[in-house]
Amino acid sequence: MIHSVDPRQNRFFDPFQGVIPPAGIRIIAEGWQGVVRHVILKLMPVDRLANHFSESFGAPTKELYSMAGLVFLADFFSWTGSEAVEAYIFRSDVQYALNLEPGVEVSSRTLERYQRLFREDELAARLFADVTTNLAELLELDVSRQRLDSTHLSSHMATFARTKLMGVAIKRFLIQVKRHDPDAYATLTDELRSRYAVPQSQLFAGTKDIAARKLLRQQAAEDLYLVIEHFANSPEMTSRSTYKVLVTICQQQCEVKEGKVAVKAKTGGNVLQNPSDPDATYGHKGPGYHVQIAETSSSDNEVQLITAVLPQTACEPDSAVVRPIIEQLQKSDLVPDEMMADTLYGSDENVLYAEAQGVELVAPARFPHKSSDPYALTIDDFSVDERTGKVEACPEGHRPLTVERDETAKTTRIVMPASACGDCPFFTSCPMNKMHDGEFRLEFSDRDLRLAGRRQEQETDVFAERYASRAGIESTNSGLKNRLELGRLRVRGRGSVFRVILHKTAGWNVLRAAASTKMRAWVAAQVAQTLGSGETGATGGFFAIIARAWVVFHTPKAAHHGCRQRLAPAQAA
Repeated sequence: MIHSVDPRQNRFFDPFQGVIPPAGIRIIAEGWQGVVRHVILKLMPVDRLANHFSESFGAPTKELYSMAGLVFLADFFSWTGSEAVEAYIFRSDVQYALNLEPGVEVSSRTLERYQRLFREDELAARLFADVTTNLAELLELDVSRQRLDSTHLSSHMATFARTKLMGVAIKRFLIQVKRHDPDAYATLTDELRSRYAVPQSQLFAGTKDIAARKLLRQQAAEDLYLVIEHFANSPEMTSRSTYKVLVTICQQQCEVKEGKVAVKAKTGGNVLQNPSDPDATYGHKGPGYHVQIAETSSSDNEVQLITAVLPQTACEPDSAVVRPIIEQLQKSDLVPDEMMADTLYGSDENVLYAEAQGVELVAPARFPHKSSDPYALTIDDFSVDERTGKVEACPEGHRPLTVERDETAKTTRIVMPASACGDCPFFTSCPMNKMHDGEFRLEFSDRDLRLAGRRQEQETDVFAERYASRAGIESTNSGLKNRLELGRLRVRGRGSVFRVILHKTAGWNVLRAAASTKMRAWVAAQVAQTLGSGETGATGGFFAIIARAWVVFHTPKAAHHGCRQRLAPAQAA
């Protein structure tokens, strides 16, 4: 049976009376606990979780809002299962945040079940979007200026070299063979079995000579192929995940020709890094994952919030994320007027796409090569009619002999008179080319012209001043890693890693919102309204005292006398 208690529903008796003193209520309501209790908890995807349970049959579920909140907090603070259970049972501030009655129990197995439901239904993405949208609205956030960047992270896995990777995969498969089919294990040679009987940490260890390491790598590759072929006709073994990992590693790391195995000289980034986490890949910052983060950067905001998050494996390029990030912002109605990013995001295609969506992508254009002449002329120095795309004059003011425009390919070809280019003092720094037939010719595309214009613009002081605020996102990346342990997660596997990333970034927004005076005042008003909303007797008196303490604490000293007067009737009642 489904059991859920809407956190917006007031209680007749306060369960924390006598458990948390008034000063403690003030402290936790000013922190992340207050934001979770009064803003975040009601946004938990309880409707989706309820679909997995019956409305009328079976024992009552754990209270769904608090369990969803516990999944969020466990990922937010990198709690283990036992740490999350202890917080749920013993910590009063967590119980306050989750709207829990003290004395409620939960087990690690129950928490794991709800974490699995979050992972399977991809509820973390929905929660991040709902949390961000609501916080931005409450804080009246200016989202017109944002910045975009990525940061690398690792899952809970060891980093293996290629030889160790093959050796570990073989060992783990042979352990399962020995356990489930000892007779099949006995059919392997004694040499092979003894080679992988040593502890995992000692596989192919202690060899520093380069030539010897190459021989070991070749040995591991041959063993890998031998084991795959040896059990290829055994359905019981080929269906095992450890066998499938062997096949994957062999395809990625080895080449097999006429039964002979050779280790590939190079592999791409989209290759398996550890059998424990088959989803992790290799990028320019190392193995694992990375996350794309968009964040507000307006100076009018008291705090800046993360507006969009895109978890990815490490091999995926930054250049391909502008479209999905803008689409995510459109769904959340948080689309900026301008988005600042570094060079990897600033391709001409991305700039044009962003412009079509009403977003100005402010990013340096990549230079094709470093010129020895800092004053070299570019296509942007030519006089070009923006309406027709035709060149009217060169940088020296000479008109071209011919201008050919291809509207289909969006290219322009110009021919200059020999008298103009032959005697031009700037010809060595000009992009015009002298052909074998003596003709001076230049051909360029609209894309080349746009990039040249952007390169000229980014050298100005105006661009530097405008672009300076992009660096602020580096502090967010650092904060996520140092404060919320985003750099190395306690989980592995794409589903769990993505869930934790989304919950940590949503948690970061909770922390930033809790630091805002506007949010503190709003939460204080909610607490005062809740604690002073019509309760009678001793409970009502207690609530009134707390309400008065909240209002007085958040009111300037000059207005305290008026506050006392306004609260006097309520106190008397």
